[in-house]
Amino acid sequence: MARTRSLLHRVAVRPAGRLAHCAHNRRHEIAKGEPRFVIKDPGPAGGEKGYCRDCAEKMLGVAEVQLAELRGLLDS
Repeated sequence: MARTRSLLHRVAVRPAGRLAHCAHNRRHEIAKGEPRFVIKDPGPAGGEKGYCRDCAEKMLGVAEVQLAELRGLLDS
């Protein structure tokens, strides 16, 4: 049986290794040790962007709405 493919293979939550700034709003600081929502950039160059808790919550809320819309399309 084939393994189910994950839609979330490029995201993670990791503690910040040092003081960082949110990629969405540079005024938001992420202190060392605080959870940091990380999205890896696609492609050979790689890299990643980190987001603070507040911005990550908003992004996840939008993603939940998008997933619900996709589920609705599959059900019709």
